[in-house]
Amino acid sequence: MFNEILVGNQSNTDGDVVKARGGKNGDQIVSGLHGNYYESSRRGQVYFASTVIAGVVVPVAAATLNSKFTLWNTAASGVNVELISIFMMTDTATTVVNSHALMVQRNLASSGGIPTTVTTPCIALPAGLGGVSAGVTVAAQATLTNAQIPGVATAPYIGVWPIGGYGATTADGGADLTHNFDGKLVLAPDSLVALVGTVAASGAAFCQICWAEYPV
Repeated sequence: MFNEILVGNQSNTDGDVVKARGGKNGDQIVSGLHGNYYESSRRGQVYFASTVIAGVVVPVAAATLNSKFTLWNTAASGVNVELISIFMMTDTATTVVNSHALMVQRNLASSGGIPTTVTTPCIALPAGLGGVSAGVTVAAQATLTNAQIPGVATAPYIGVWPIGGYGATTADGGADLTHNFDGKLVLAPDSLVALVGTVAASGAAFCQICWAEYPV
């Protein structure tokens, strides 16, 4: 049978042809050889982009947003974007009591949400062995229109994805936020995410985002 597995320990040598190892519950046993994104990184499909070290002031969410850190999967990219992680670190020991999130917009062309005045691009760099990003734009300056956020009656609600917050106004050093998505947030072409504050604008913060691109 093609789906047979062999229950119990095995001791094999290079070149042996063997059955997959199984457990007593009929489960297949696997072991990790590399990290979760090794294959994608090796194939040149993983990228990261960041702001300048001096950082940007992340604005509070609004229907018309002057975004300071946006990842835009353009309509012509031909790829789905799987978000891997986002990182944000304040540049001073004084933080704003606040929470932060990604504002998600999809179907930009039909919802009137295509960004305008996109400037100050954050260069998409390969995280693995080469590769060139396929039409994905990360910008430290982008004017968003028809932002789809809760409480805005003129635009359909899509969502705000929380990533964390600061509860104190001072810290011994730079306070940081790191959020790992683990495959939960994927952007089709013609979609974007923008980093926002949900309570108030932040102080200057260094921001980085990492993602993988897969053909549609």
